[in-house]
Parts: sequence; C-alpha cells; structure tokens
Amino acid sequence: MKRHPLLMVILLALIGFGLCAALSRGLYLEENKSITAEFRADVTQLEIAFEREVRLNLEILFALKTSASLMPEMNATLFEKLTLPVLERSPAIKAFTWAPVVRQEDRAGFEQRQQSWYPGFVLSEMSATADAMPVEELPWLVPVQFIQPIADNRQAVGFDVSSEAKRRVALLAARETGEMVATAAIKLVQEPGNEKGLLVIAPLYSGVADTTPEDRAVRHYGFMNGVFRISELIKQSIPMAIGSKILVQLVDRTDGAEDVIYSIGRPSDERWLRSLIHEVPLAPIAGRNWVLQAMPGATFVSARRSYLPLLVIGFGFSFIALLVFFAVRSLRQNAELNKTKRELETISLTDALTGLANRRHFDAYLEQEWSRALRQSQPISMVMLDIDYFKAFNDAYGHPRGDQCLKQVARALEQVMRRPTDLAARYGGEEFALVLPDTQDAATVAEACRVAIQALGIVHEFSGVAPVITISVGVCSLVPTRKMSPAVLIQQADDALYDAKEAGRNQVLKADQALPEH
Repeated sequence: MKRHPLLMVILLALIGFGLCAALSRGLYLEENKSITAEFRADVTQLEIAFEREVRLNLEILFALKTSASLMPEMNATLFEKLTLPVLERSPAIKAFTWAPVVRQEDRAGFEQRQQSWYPGFVLSEMSATADAMPVEELPWLVPVQFIQPIADNRQAVGFDVSSEAKRRVALLAARETGEMVATAAIKLVQEPGNEKGLLVIAPLYSGVADTTPEDRAVRHYGFMNGVFRISELIKQSIPMAIGSKILVQLVDRTDGAEDVIYSIGRPSDERWLRSLIHEVPLAPIAGRNWVLQAMPGATFVSARRSYLPLLVIGFGFSFIALLVFFAVRSLRQNAELNKTKRELETISLTDALTGLANRRHFDAYLEQEWSRALRQSQPISMVMLDIDYFKAFNDAYGHPRGDQCLKQVARALEQVMRRPTDLAARYGGEEFALVLPDTQDAATVAEACRVAIQALGIVHEFSGVAPVITISVGVCSLVPTRKMSPAVLIQQADDALYDAKEAGRNQVLKADQALPEH
C-alpha cells in the first residue's frame, strides 16, 4: 500500500462514499419512520379530542332526557326553560326536540291541542324536495311537538320524525334498547344547504322500565332528540388551521357502509399523501361506528424533513465524522423524546403520592383483564383494603405523617405482590385495590398484605383495634360471564370490605363468607 498511496486514497474514498451513502439512506428511512410516527400520534390526539367533544355533547342530551323523564308532563314553556340555557353554551347542538308517540287515530286531537302553542300547527313529513307535505297514513307518528330554539326551527314543528326511513330505524332501535341511538348522517329539515347533521334519539319511558324490549315498548311514550352539527363538533375539537397540513375526514362505517360525513378539505387535492393515510376508529357513539381518517399534506412532511441526508451525500467522506455526530445526536434526541413520552405516560397512570397505579389506570386495567378472563373463562380476583381509623391517624399526627403512612403501605403492597400481571392501585384516600388476574382465591394474598402492613409497626395510638396501623380487607373472586360487568367484582369486594369493618376491622373477609380469614 505504501507503493500505491493513490489506490489507498481511492479505496478509502470509495469506502467513505459507500459509508456516507449507506448512512444517508439509513437516516432518510429513519426520518420517514419518525415523520410517520409523529403524524399518527397527531391523528390519535385529534381522535381523542373529537371523541371527547362528541361524548360531552351526548352527555348533555342524556342529562336533559333524564331531567325531562322526571317531569309529570311537558309544555312549550317548560321545554324552553329546560333547553335554551344549554343551547346557549353548546354551539355544536343545533336544537333539541320533544317528540311524543301519537297514534294515527289520535292525530286530530293532538293537532287541536297544539294550536294553543303553535297557531296553524299541522303534522307533516319530509318530501324528497325538502318541503313539508301532509303526513301519509301510518300506524303511529312521532311528531316534533316542541323544539328549541324555535326562532330558527319553526318549520320543523309538526314534522313526523318517523316518516323518514333512516330516522325510523333509529327510533325503533332506541325504543327497543332503551339507549341513545344516532341516525346516519342526514339532511335535517331545519338545515339549509348541504351540510350534514346528526340526529341523536333518546327514548322516554313512563315509570321504571324493565330490561325487556316488551316492557319498554309498553312504557314508551316519546323521544327527547338532539340535533348536532357535525362540522361544529369538528371545529370545537380540532383546530381549523390543521386543515392546511392534514386532511381530516370523519367516515361512518356502520353496518358496512362507507359514508364520508365530514371532510376538512378536498380529498381530490394532489397535495395529500395517500400512501401515509392513517385511520383511528372511535369507540361506538350512540350506535354509530365512526372512523377518523387522515392524510398528511406535502407541507406537513416537508416541514419535518431535514437536509441531513442530502448533506451527507453532497459533502462525501470528508464529513463522515460530522455526520456520525449528527446521527448519534439525532438518535439521542429521539431516545430522550421517547423517554419523556414514557415518563409522561407513567405520570398520567400513577398516583403522585404513593407511586401506585391511579384510579384511571385501575379502571382501564380492570376492564382489560376482565375481558381477557371472560374470553378465556378464567377467574379474576379483586382485593379492596382500607387503613383502619386513618382519619384519627391524620388528625392526631398530621397530614405529613399521614402521607408517609400511605407511602409505606403502598411499598408493603408492592412487596407482597410478585406476579407481573397483578396490579396495586390507590383507589381513593386511604383505600387501595388489587387486581389479581387468573386468581381463584385471593384470600392468601389479602392476608399476606394485612400481615405485612401490620408488621410495619407504624404507631397508631388512636386506633380502635391495635396500637399500630392495620387494614381491613374485602376479597371477591369469580369467573366472569357475559351477564356480569367489572362493577360486580368491585361491588362485592367493597361489600366484603364493609363487612370486615363492621366485624371489628383488622381482618380479611371474602365476599361469599361471613367469618374472617385469620
């Protein structure tokens, strides 16, 4: 090689160029992955914000329906007082309607009674041209009796909701199930233009309806409906400025359909990168299966694309060391971002004081393990425990000592629980909960927890059962069935905890026994 330094230089240059090319390509592919991951994370956040907005508005309708069902009767004045304050604070809700079930033979009397509220009132249905026309002969009608705001929706008064096919299907489903049911995206009678809306139907029953469809059919007397503007739901949850970078569409795929019910931009524009299309399904909303579909624009990608791969190719082997530095720094930044993300996720699922899972983590984990136990017909156990006379401890020794006590109890619980599938959570205050998947009898674990916490020897002179901190424990173990819900497991464990307290505290009781475990 000493005789041919040029060959050595050329060889090193070729090796350097190859390394630069390989590094450049690797950086480019890694950048693509990072951009794709960032885009998908953004879409997921948009879906979370939108779903939260929709559910908040549905909760408003549910609350109004509950309030209305408690009233002996409804009239226009009462309906206005009930709904107008809500409409003023909820821009996504176009209107609320009250629609009783009227038999065809009672139609004339119903129209006559309505004259006192709305002179010229007449029952009507929606024609293909969106003009009101007389109602055809039907076995029963569901006319809009009251609507607010009346100023913008007077033409909808008297409209028979059941005269339109999509709405009739939703009405029947709501009546039979007792749940709120949303229609497919439709053109509403009070909406000019082509903007799509959503009608959510909430059934009303007299008295307390049983769980059978037959009983609900007998007690059913009408509907409380909410008219939602889909565009406003989007605007309230998704910044409109995002439309220049990401195309967001709301797709209804209920019953195998593929209906784009809202789009922030024009899907036909060439700027959207269809190869990176990403979909996030929403949890079922009032019987509808919606999907948030998104495509990034060229500007979204270009704003996140660096010049690093081009620099590597352009400057060659003389910048290999510098490029390695940038690559290492880039990987380190990604690692720090991922670490920060993991830390934030851990914080959101962790109780700040004890370091155990918080209530949110507990609820999600219980739902997950309950579903798994149901699928696999395996047992699952719940242990609810409460520190005995903790209020007296706080009052006597102060809240700092109380907080330290909670931390020590949490550490003791973690030491007892060895399996990675077991979860210890702070349920609230001085109450803790353990989720034990695939566990038939959790009494042994519960007793170990009781013994471990008593062994801490935390002085409690004001306890009614022992001179140190003790706990009372309730245990429930069962194999889930489809007729059960996780609430059954929690309730039975909580009842057992209550019985343990009533029986003298500092003991473990099963949900199916009356005697302590020790």
